[in-house]
Amino acid sequence: MESASRKSGPPPASSLAAPPEFYADENTVTRSVRNLLTGLGYVLHTPAELYGSREAALGARDEDWLARVGQHRWTVLGRDLKIYERPAELAAYQASRLQVFLLPGEARAIELVELVEVNLAQICAIASTRQPGTWRLTRRGPQLFELTQKRPKARR
Repeated sequence: MESASRKSGPPPASSLAAPPEFYADENTVTRSVRNLLTGLGYVLHTPAELYGSREAALGARDEDWLARVGQHRWTVLGRDLKIYERPAELAAYQASRLQVFLLPGEARAIELVELVEVNLAQICAIASTRQPGTWRLTRRGPQLFELTQKRPKARR
């Protein structure tokens, strides 16, 4: 019989019919988060894997990796809010039809692990819908991130 703590913990990949495969944006996921997800049986792809080597991945443009990850339909763990502010990156995000889960940029490794643990069941439920969108991970659950269509200021 499972313990009560196991039932309330993050779901192992083996408990899902089709667990999501994750992509960790550059400098997003700490070793602790990586170990959590892989320890639960999830596949976590990295920029080095996507580009063939760490060197090839260095400095990859957001427009490029968004398109590549979109082709694979991986679920993105990220922190980069600039993607939603720069017109070319926003267009690439929208074209990729990805699901992105945002971790707070200022959080420490232990906080990132806690947020992933608390949200993993809901991340998996959202990922199973294949509904594109972006969610911020909070202690109360994923919160839909509303894109505001800011127009760039005209340069003088």
